[in-house]
Amino acid sequence: MPTVSVIIPVRDGARYLGEALQSMLDQDLADIEVIVIDDGSCDNSAAIATSLGERDGRVNVVANRGTGIVDALNMGISLARAPLVARMDCDDVSMPDRLRRQVACFDADPDLQLLGTAGMQIDRDGKTLGPLDVPVGNEQLRDALARHNPMLHPTVMLRTEAVRRAGGYRRAFTYAEDYDLWLRLSETGKLANMDARLVKLRSHPGQISRVKEDQQKAAAALARQSAQLRRVGAEPFDADGRPAQAIGAFLAWRAATRVNVTSQERRDVELLLRTAGIPLAITCKLLFLAAVGTPSFKTLALGPRLAWRRMTARPAKARPN
Repeated sequence: MPTVSVIIPVRDGARYLGEALQSMLDQDLADIEVIVIDDGSCDNSAAIATSLGERDGRVNVVANRGTGIVDALNMGISLARAPLVARMDCDDVSMPDRLRRQVACFDADPDLQLLGTAGMQIDRDGKTLGPLDVPVGNEQLRDALARHNPMLHPTVMLRTEAVRRAGGYRRAFTYAEDYDLWLRLSETGKLANMDARLVKLRSHPGQISRVKEDQQKAAAALARQSAQLRRVGAEPFDADGRPAQAIGAFLAWRAATRVNVTSQERRDVELLLRTAGIPLAITCKLLFLAAVGTPSFKTLALGPRLAWRRMTARPAKARPN
């Protein structure tokens, strides 16, 4: 049985996949398996991974038929044979000592469930852009976790059984599926970050954080609100359903409570209300609850801001020739 199972989902990542895979095969911890989940690539990503696998038996290439990142990650977790799972993106590069140093932390702390690292940002050509810092220390990390995602997903290592017990990644939080998982793991065990820069994370225009910025922010807002709900009851939506449906169900439930929106909730509510298809009646109810609960200039400006954002988000009408 390997010490670490490395999960690398890929969709049309041929340009950088070979370098990413080689950085894992060059680790000074050799007892690993690398699970490449090809999520319906139209380029030669699968061929690149398969070719490397023919030369190195530690690489296992699995097809996922393009059903999405959450399914790809969960498939990797289900196939993992090692007690520890490491994440890696198909366009990033890991330092040769990354896995060994992370495994040492898990060996030293049986309570540790999730461990991330700091990183170094590089451009599409591999040129260094600057450091990517993360909060270090339990109190600092948990304080940050309540406000935003304080861990770099491609750097993390997790205990396999802990992730499986938590239910893995959930579709309703697509684009912030990692943040939702960290929040759930934090409720049952210890999380940590290393300040060592053990991964080079590539920055390019096709990244989810750029292409799906609004959806990612809304998914993160839903993750925060869900974490608060779990302290007192159940989530009022299907966590494995589509993100827009989950957000709609949550907002309908929140409006029906008739409880004033607090200042802490206001930003999350605004992010969630940006989702397309939210009924006007629910939007108006929540705007009213926000105005009553947090009477401030920012709250009063919430309605016009949402109206303007929705108007500018509408596709432009085709102009006549």
